[in-house]
Amino acid sequence: MDVKEAAELLNVSEMTIRRWTNSGALNCYRVGGKRARRFNIQDLQEFLHQRPAPLITQNEMVHLGTGSMAVPDGSHFSHLSLDAPDAQKVGISFLQQGLAENETVMLVTSHANLETFVNLLELRGIDVEQARSRNLLHICKGLDTPQTMFACILQKIAMAKSRFRLFGDMTWVKERGWGLETTRQLEEMGNSLPATPGRLFLCQYPLNCFSGQELMMAVETHRYTLYKGALQESPYFTLN
Repeated sequence: MDVKEAAELLNVSEMTIRRWTNSGALNCYRVGGKRARRFNIQDLQEFLHQRPAPLITQNEMVHLGTGSMAVPDGSHFSHLSLDAPDAQKVGISFLQQGLAENETVMLVTSHANLETFVNLLELRGIDVEQARSRNLLHICKGLDTPQTMFACILQKIAMAKSRFRLFGDMTWVKERGWGLETTRQLEEMGNSLPATPGRLFLCQYPLNCFSGQELMMAVETHRYTLYKGALQESPYFTLN
């Protein structure tokens, strides 16, 4: 059976089926060059009768720091920023919310924007150096490959003693000379992690820095997208 048929049998969405297979909760087989998911009917029947309650409950909603907006804990979502004030407001509020709750926070930004973000955090009463010395705030200007960048993120997640919150000002990929497919590779690595509670990934794409194709990629690789003050589930999001 394919993903659509499995979703119909279990009475859930295709996205839920993909999430369960990514987390290892539901067994699947990969076939063909595109490694498409296939399911054994016996496995699905057993899962249907033995499925534990935690798999069908919603993750806790976590506030983003901007208004009343919140996403399920474990989310990987994007912000398409209109201009610099919009980008800074959302990014700084997201970071400040995490630090106020003693979460481990990671800022990945370009060399050009680093000083601005640090200064804005200081203006909001955050002692940046103290937060860094306590390993509550990690700052990175991006790395050369998706593999090394993702490994760095995983290392910081492992160090976290509570929720981990990542804010990626994606202008850094432009400084590193990354193209569309390289950036997509990193985003898909983020989606390879199961959507379990304890971490949030926010990737910000300024409209004036990225092409239409790149912005569409951002919408396709994030379950939720924030745009013009509205947070919506992306109809284009798919898990590979």
